[in-house]
Amino acid sequence: MSATEGTVGEVRAVFAMGETRVPECLLIYWYDTKEETLLDADEVLSITDDGVVLRSRRKMYDVLPAYDPENPRLKRLS
Repeated sequence: MSATEGTVGEVRAVFAMGETRVPECLLIYWYDTKEETLLDADEVLSITDDGVVLRSRRKMYDVLPAYDPENPRLKRLS
């Protein structure tokens, strides 16, 4: 997932906000912390057969809040 660090987690879902079908965030499961967080879709550099390549190193995403499955604004796309 990281361009420089190899596989650091997995994408578990893609979400839109509100009534749109435009992907706005990814639900990421981090292997090191065993936690899920929402990551803004703008952080994705590319999507390949090997996975999603992120813009920054894994450590940069430590400040993201934990995923809240009760958030009514999120609409799961996949």
